[in-house]
Amino acid sequence: MDRRKIIIVQLVMLFIFINCNSVFASEYNTNLLNINILGNNSILFLVILLLIGVFFIIKLLNNNKLINNEILKQQDIIKEKQNIITQKTKTIKEISEAFSETKEDLKSSIYYAERIQRAVIPQKSEIKNLFTNSFVYFSPRDIVSGDFYTCTQTTNYKIIIVADCTGHGIPGGFLSMLGLSALKDLLSKRILTNNINPGEILNALRHFIITSFAEETDDNNTTISDGMDITFCAFNNEMTQLKYATADHTIYVFRDGEIQKLKGNRMPIGRHPKQDTPFETFTFDLKKNDMVYLCSDGIQDQFGGENDVKFMTKRLVQMLQDVGNESIDNQYQTISKIVDDWKLGKNQFDDQTLIGIRI
Repeated sequence: MDRRKIIIVQLVMLFIFINCNSVFASEYNTNLLNINILGNNSILFLVILLLIGVFFIIKLLNNNKLINNEILKQQDIIKEKQNIITQKTKTIKEISEAFSETKEDLKSSIYYAERIQRAVIPQKSEIKNLFTNSFVYFSPRDIVSGDFYTCTQTTNYKIIIVADCTGHGIPGGFLSMLGLSALKDLLSKRILTNNINPGEILNALRHFIITSFAEETDDNNTTISDGMDITFCAFNNEMTQLKYATADHTIYVFRDGEIQKLKGNRMPIGRHPKQDTPFETFTFDLKKNDMVYLCSDGIQDQFGGENDVKFMTKRLVQMLQDVGNESIDNQYQTISKIVDDWKLGKNQFDDQTLIGIRI
């Protein structure tokens, strides 16, 4: 109950009590003959005041009861909402725990997939054994990579290949494993005869990729146009001549302080308007101290720098030109720092691969 209202009622009652005593005392001492008349009027007045006081008390009590009922009702509503919140919190916690468990399982699977991919992609030491003065800059965007490289040797040739599959992460990883498997099979058949023709191998690889993916029919829409860009290089044992074929890739050669871009075919391995056009095999005569660079487009496409723009081919060429005369180790360190500084604070856009070979 409102304390102010209670105090008012109490004062009214006190006033009634005091007036009652005063009236009776006054009437009794002044005029005993008129006590009935005056007493009756006073009593009537007091009764009216008493009824008014009782009315207010009852009303205040009823109001207090209503307020208490409303408070209890609101408390029930709050309790019900608290129960709902508790249940939802419990559900969210269960979902979060399930998500964390699934996430850990998925990460474990992806890391295991990376181990498999790393086991198939040659170690950098294998590249060094084949090409003594060389470096490999390899930086997957995600745990598994859509970029890959491989190398092998025949009686007369040292072969190195760099490929960039469509996508990155798990989809790119699937394609890279498919491409690696196909290349190893194609190379093994030709190594026996020592008939290394890069253009023909890319033609065979393209046929394998296209026929491996289902083509869209009236019953489905499963056509996959994904594939890969690739550089296939075959150096003769004397390292005086390079036989190569490219699928939407560019080979850069540093010679006498300048960068040369070797011509190639501008079509990918996969479904394409030019998919019936054969890949060509080109030759390039090498000189001592030449630097041959094979790369995917991951570095060129990386956003970064002060203005958050792409690295672009022009900047890549300038970088290679600036480091071309340096030792292999210095080139690797300088290129790594430039690229890492460029993408500092930015998400890596794509897988990045750059291999340099000193003649």
